[in-house]
Amino acid sequence: MSAPSEDPLDRIRDRLDELSLNDRRIAEVVLRDPTGVSFGSADALGIAAGVSKAAVVRFGARLGFGGYTGLQEALQSGVRTRLGATQSGPSPGSGTLVERWLTAVEHDLRVVSSSTTAMTLERVATLLESREGWIHVFGQRTSAAVAEYAYFLLNPMLPNVVRVESGESALADHLMSVGPEDRLLAFTFRRYAKVTTDVAAFFQEAGAPVVLVTDSPSAPAANYATEVLLCADDSPAPFPTAVTGIFLVELLAATLLERDPAGIRRRLDDAERVWGRFGTYGDEPGGEAA
Repeated sequence: MSAPSEDPLDRIRDRLDELSLNDRRIAEVVLRDPTGVSFGSADALGIAAGVSKAAVVRFGARLGFGGYTGLQEALQSGVRTRLGATQSGPSPGSGTLVERWLTAVEHDLRVVSSSTTAMTLERVATLLESREGWIHVFGQRTSAAVAEYAYFLLNPMLPNVVRVESGESALADHLMSVGPEDRLLAFTFRRYAKVTTDVAAFFQEAGAPVVLVTDSPSAPAANYATEVLLCADDSPAPFPTAVTGIFLVELLAATLLERDPAGIRRRLDDAERVWGRFGTYGDEPGGEAA
């Protein structure tokens, strides 16, 4: 079935008042994360909304899309115009791929910069700065690369950062001693890895704060988070961009540095001396370690 010509999000907003409770839950997820829904499964949408897959299919039919497939087609049609569509920019689809992709990424970065408040960053930094326990950094599948970058960036700055290895036995062994003095810094982007949700739930049950970096407030792990840092992601491809996740990690690191410039610079200097002694990095042209 071809997608309806009108904006599917407008159609959903216009019908909100007449929707049942289940349909309203589904609508809220779609309106919060149309990009994720457009490339996700009916099962994933049902889990995010707390309803059955059948309810998702009926929702698409009741809204006039003929079912979930028709709803997805309509959402995808809207998503694919975003690269070329700005309020004062060129018409949808214009420009080279590089130009359109750059437009989307710039938009995402501006959304993140305007929606991430200094107060939120301060609260997250306060959680991470605690000298008790460990900061456990975790990400799985597509989120693993951003989590690894966060570990390598924060580990020289703070004295108690540890990376959580994936794999059933390694993960279970690592989590054995988690307590309320610990913190979890977790990353999850669509499609959301189930194990990340399980790890976030485990930390919450242990009384340990959870900082989640994700691309949607409806990500399953958000239910267990103490603080959520949101990455905008309007890329029209069926894979997420990591740019905004990396931006948030660096923004968090910059916040930590501003809060304790002398202490963190001492630790960074110490790290450079250790790296230099053990030859961790090769020399740059000119002889200085990079």
